[in-house]
Amino acid sequence: MGVPEILEVEMYRRAAELVVGRRARSFQTNDVIVVKDGLQIQSLVGSRVHEVSRLGKLMTIHFDDGSIDLHFGMAGRIIVDGRSPIDELVYGASSNDRWIRFSIEFEDGFLAITDPRRFSRVGMFQNANALGPDALGTDLLKRVRPRLPVRGTIKGVLLNQYVVAGLGNMLVDEILSRSAIDPRRDISTLSAPSIRKVFQEIEAVLPELLKRGGSHMGDLAAELRVPGSRCPYDGHELSRGTIAGRTTYWCPRHQK
Repeated sequence: MGVPEILEVEMYRRAAELVVGRRARSFQTNDVIVVKDGLQIQSLVGSRVHEVSRLGKLMTIHFDDGSIDLHFGMAGRIIVDGRSPIDELVYGASSNDRWIRFSIEFEDGFLAITDPRRFSRVGMFQNANALGPDALGTDLLKRVRPRLPVRGTIKGVLLNQYVVAGLGNMLVDEILSRSAIDPRRDISTLSAPSIRKVFQEIEAVLPELLKRGGSHMGDLAAELRVPGSRCPYDGHELSRGTIAGRTTYWCPRHQK
């Protein structure tokens, strides 16, 4: 099962830019599991949106009088003026009105989060400096290198949002498959050229899949993430296991 990763949240951010310049008329904040800081959010009624930003999987709507963070969890989806930038995702988030967990009504339109599983989180802006550099940025290895741990599986390192912000399970499997690196490898065993190759693939893969339509559109596509599937590069049967707490697929023939 896939979840919103950096590419989906970037698509959400681009869609949400439609509300820049609009003034908030009301907020729906009654879902206390999803929404915290409800009273503070309600204080932004009448304030105007001046920017929508993103760091990793975190999207922030900046008003004149404060900012709201939106985390989309495992199945959160954004709706802007009745339309979603992603009609179908592999995790099957629904746009049904009964799943709306948070919304902003403007003088001319609305923005809402739908989430049947209620894992999304909405709250007032928190300092995100602890997060690593954004995975869609340039010169990524140079910016990430001071945060790289001495030990740990390469998959676990890439999933660590305090090392690099935005990568999720499907993207990391895709990146390591293209890098020909076994996700179980300890980072301490990787040569400098191998680490450089991984980060080169991050910078290549993310823009490519953003154009294709999302994190689930890689060569190691969602339909291959089932037992018995074969590697899209060499046809060998894929291995499946739990690495860094996540269900992982890799090719034992070309990933070493």
